[in-house]
Amino acid sequence: MKYDFIYFDSGGTLYGAWHSAPITMTMVRNNRIQRVQSALAGFGVEVCRERLNETLTKLEQSTPQKYGAGYNFFRLIQELLQELQLDLGIEEAACIADAYAGPRYASWLFDGTVAALSKLNTAGYRMGIIANTWWPGFTMDRAFNGVGLIPYLGIRVYSGDIAIEKPDPAIFHYAERLCGLSGKRILYVGNDINCDVRGANNVGWSTAFRRGNPPTTNGEADFEFDHIDELVAHCLS
Repeated sequence: MKYDFIYFDSGGTLYGAWHSAPITMTMVRNNRIQRVQSALAGFGVEVCRERLNETLTKLEQSTPQKYGAGYNFFRLIQELLQELQLDLGIEEAACIADAYAGPRYASWLFDGTVAALSKLNTAGYRMGIIANTWWPGFTMDRAFNGVGLIPYLGIRVYSGDIAIEKPDPAIFHYAERLCGLSGKRILYVGNDINCDVRGANNVGWSTAFRRGNPPTTNGEADFEFDHIDELVAHCLS
C-alpha cells in the first residue's frame, strides 16, 4: 500500500453537499432551540421558549471565548444548565448536547464517500478522522454512525475533546500516538490549505487536498482531487 494510515478531515472533505440537500444545515441549526426544549421536557423540566432562546443565544456568544479550543456543545449545555439553575447532571447534559447538535444526513456527504471508504477498507487501509469541531466526540461518532462511515474510521480525534486545534502540530502528534505511526506514510486528506495541508506537512505527513475554495494549493499538497474516486485511485495505484 502507498500509505500505512489515512486520516480525513470532516466538514468540507467528507461532508460538503449540504446546500443542495432536502434538509440543509441551516434548517437543522434553526431548530436547535426546539430540540433542546423538547430534551429538557423529557427530563421533566419546563423552560419557556423565550427564556431558553435568550439564555442559549447569549451563551453561544460567550462560551467559545471562555473555553477556546476546548469548547464544544457539551460544555455549552453544561453552562446552560448552570445558568438556568437546573438540577440536572452531566448525564442529562450529554443527552441534551446531542439534541442541540441535531442530525447529520447522508445526503450531506460528497457523492461516493461511503463507497470510497469501503473500497479503501477492503484494500486494507486503516483510516481515521482529525477534525476541528464544536461537536463533542460522542455526538460526532453518532453522526458518523448515522451516515454509515463509523465502521471505516477506527481512530477519531476531535478538537474540542482534547482542546487542541489544527494546524497545531500537537493534534497531529496526538493522532500519531494513537495509530502508532509517523511521517510520510501517513496521508492527511483535507480541504483547508492552512489547517489541513500546511498543518500535516509541518509534521512530515503526506497530504491530499479536496479542491474547492481555493481551487488549488499550488503544489503545497502532494495530491489534489475533485472527486473522492480520484483519491481512491491514487491510494490504490
